[in-house]
Amino acid sequence: MRHAFAAALLCGWTAVSAQVPDPVPLPAPPFAPGTTYDPAIPTLDQVTGHAWGAEVSGHTHVERYLRALAAAAPDRVRLCDYGRSWEGRTLWYAVVAAPGNLARLPAIQSDMRRLADPRGLDDAAAAAILRDLPAVGWLANCVHGDEPSGTDAALLVLYHLLAAKGDAIVDKVFAECVVLVDPLQNPDGRDRFVHSTRAARGRWADATPLGAEHSQPWPGGRVNHALFDMNRDWFAMSQPETQARVRAFLEWWPLVYVDLHEMGGNSSYYFAPPAAPVHGEITALQREWLVRYGKNNARWFDRFGFDYFTREAYDSFYPGYGEGWPTFHGSVGMTFEMASARGLVYRRKDDALLTYRDGVHRHFVASMATLETLANGRDGALRSFLQHRRAGIARGESGPVKAYVFPDAGDRTRLARLMNLLAAQGIEVRRATGTLAADQVRPLLGGDAAPRTFAAGSWVVPMAQPASTLAHVLLQPHFDMDPAFVDEQKRRERKRRDLEFYDLTAWSLPLLFGVEACTVGDALRGDTAAVAAGTADAGAVALRDAPPQVAYVVAWGQNGAAALLAELLRLGVKARCIDKAFTLDGVVYPAGSFVVRVQGQPADLHDRMRTLARAHGVTPYCADSSWVDAGPNFGTEEGLALKVPRVAMAWDRPVNANSAGWLRYLLEQRYGIPVSPLRTHDLGRVELDRFTVLVLPEGGDYGDALGKRGVDAIKGFVDRGGVLVTLGSASRWLMAKDVGLLASEAEPRQKPKDEARPAESKPAGGEAGEDAAKKAAADKPFDYEAAIRPDKEDPPAVPGAILGVVIDPDHWLGFGYAGTACVVHDSANVFTPLKLDRGTNVAIYQKADQLVKAGFVWDESKKQLPQKAWLVHQPHGRGHVVAFAEDPNVRAFADGLNLLLLNAVLLTAGR
Repeated sequence: MRHAFAAALLCGWTAVSAQVPDPVPLPAPPFAPGTTYDPAIPTLDQVTGHAWGAEVSGHTHVERYLRALAAAAPDRVRLCDYGRSWEGRTLWYAVVAAPGNLARLPAIQSDMRRLADPRGLDDAAAAAILRDLPAVGWLANCVHGDEPSGTDAALLVLYHLLAAKGDAIVDKVFAECVVLVDPLQNPDGRDRFVHSTRAARGRWADATPLGAEHSQPWPGGRVNHALFDMNRDWFAMSQPETQARVRAFLEWWPLVYVDLHEMGGNSSYYFAPPAAPVHGEITALQREWLVRYGKNNARWFDRFGFDYFTREAYDSFYPGYGEGWPTFHGSVGMTFEMASARGLVYRRKDDALLTYRDGVHRHFVASMATLETLANGRDGALRSFLQHRRAGIARGESGPVKAYVFPDAGDRTRLARLMNLLAAQGIEVRRATGTLAADQVRPLLGGDAAPRTFAAGSWVVPMAQPASTLAHVLLQPHFDMDPAFVDEQKRRERKRRDLEFYDLTAWSLPLLFGVEACTVGDALRGDTAAVAAGTADAGAVALRDAPPQVAYVVAWGQNGAAALLAELLRLGVKARCIDKAFTLDGVVYPAGSFVVRVQGQPADLHDRMRTLARAHGVTPYCADSSWVDAGPNFGTEEGLALKVPRVAMAWDRPVNANSAGWLRYLLEQRYGIPVSPLRTHDLGRVELDRFTVLVLPEGGDYGDALGKRGVDAIKGFVDRGGVLVTLGSASRWLMAKDVGLLASEAEPRQKPKDEARPAESKPAGGEAGEDAAKKAAADKPFDYEAAIRPDKEDPPAVPGAILGVVIDPDHWLGFGYAGTACVVHDSANVFTPLKLDRGTNVAIYQKADQLVKAGFVWDESKKQLPQKAWLVHQPHGRGHVVAFAEDPNVRAFADGLNLLLLNAVLLTAGR
């Protein structure tokens, strides 16, 4: 900044000091008072030019300093390159250990893997391992890129461990532990944030809370390049950063995993124990450790005079958190949250200044306190982990569920992806090599037990495995929350106070993948083989050597078929969708199946088809005749020549960044459909007719961002034949009178029946009857609750439950579904169905007795949501509006809903 000031003077600026800066805070206290440091270990400012907390370090600073530490202390620190971000930045963690332990890291990893799978490990052998095995602890920082202080705190932790001289805690940590420090989990998001805050900085750092240094341009630094919240991605494993982190975790099996975050600048500091609800699968022993870590953190915060809180705000229920997923594997996972300066300095509501250095200091203290607790409890922490993994095996031996079985039926491409996903996170998966049988088999959603057989190729997740807790948590539909917590939320909701649900309350992967699953209560009979991660396949049969004489026919209903179709269209292959079921050579092909004739196609079509079909797990049928046994022929008018999808999507405010990221990721990465992001404020200037589909993700008020010109452009695009797809809150915007593209309404909250106002009518009996009615009304007791209830308000928001919908199989948007699907409802949206003369209700919520599949749903919602619209189609001019009441792409783990989106993108344009 000195150079900028000098330049200002040279340019003749005479009023450069007219603005009075915020007062300079008192000199900051030392991070570790009384500590002497080894000058041979470089400080951060010696390497990067700025001290800890004086600047927000970027990814290049982090790399440079890590390398400097590794060069200065090669006997005690080792750098591990464990992956790459979307934008190609290296993901690093540093291993810090005593020289003897650093030299035997492979042996330590091997011993931890042995404890993680203790089958055949007797007590004597376990004791021998525990005697000399150090406790592995993991400190993970900055998974949200705009929560930056953890990264610089991590660099300070590394310096302190390597440079502190005569420090009893450091000596104890080296004697008892191996420490893994990941300073920067989200380098793409962090560098986005660093650029924005530095670009807005002037002569002085500005403490104004909504100043440009703190108010980030869209999409902000929280998300990664793909706009995913990676602290929700642990079991979905959609992002390369998460995949790399899970692989690294399974190489080490840390006993404690701390995920360091930031929160609002007017708060203080949060550490464990967590708030309610705490998942019931988190054991009593793990909860004791959470208290143990919390108490020592509190002791150190008291020593420094730092405020903190526990058991508030941050729960431990959802398994996709950075603290949740490790916990269900047997670690002790914890979230730490520091009040964020979101820059270098922030003015709090009490007018105090919160500095970036404050965050670095508190995260440093909490990290070192955690390592101290782990070091002092090494033996107990190891035994606790071993006990958890042994209990996982015992669950399948003595528990009510011996295995989850997935029949080899339905969408095999979804099944294969689910099995690979489970196996990639350390859950054992097996596949039937012959027929399986059991006597106590129940559908996943419950019912009477009955004998059943399963064909060869079916998938099995046995519960007699060390990872059974995580497997159970991911597969079982519903988990109850603490009744006291639920009662408190109901009380708060009655008073219209803020609720304490922090995230989704249901996430069952079989339900969201739309695959059949069963629980088995007795021993499975039959042979199975282990499935390694990445090897599960859909069992597609390779195409014959000779191309067909007439056409390739691909059955609709598998996600892999949609991926195949999208790639074929992108490569210039012509295809036709048949809108009704037909029978060809004895095989029934459902509505939506597509035909690729061999005439008029690229010369290498057969080779392309063979390669792509294998890649997507699909078996096209080689038809040597076009004669069908039943149903429409290939040349029927009950079909559509498919267009190459050209998809545009709204980008930038008011778009919800996560919704935009999920959509683009699914279309581009999973299905190979290019997407053109268009700045929302530019939609009125873009030639939209170049596209076949325009998608508006979830977001705020589109009208403000679009203006009249943008609204008119979208309406014209639809009238001229375009396909407009809207997700969640964007669908509500279509209902506005000045937009008028959707003849539905967002229902307000329903009043209790006894409060509903009847239509006015004259009482029977003339004046006498009227007088009697008035007297009855006057005698009725005053209803205080009714008097204070708002006249009109939104329904209560459902906190991420899984609900059932009924799908119209005759409409092309419902092609590929057998009548029902499971969706995530995570809002207050309740949309009225369309009238028959306005459009089609392609998917509606199931009736009340079938509505709720998993998660928490308000009693009012259970009454109001049944048979309301979830997916509607409304024609406009030559075009189409496709409106979803909720985002079907939630976190990219609802594979069972992908076809509904792809039907809109691939099968709608041109109708």
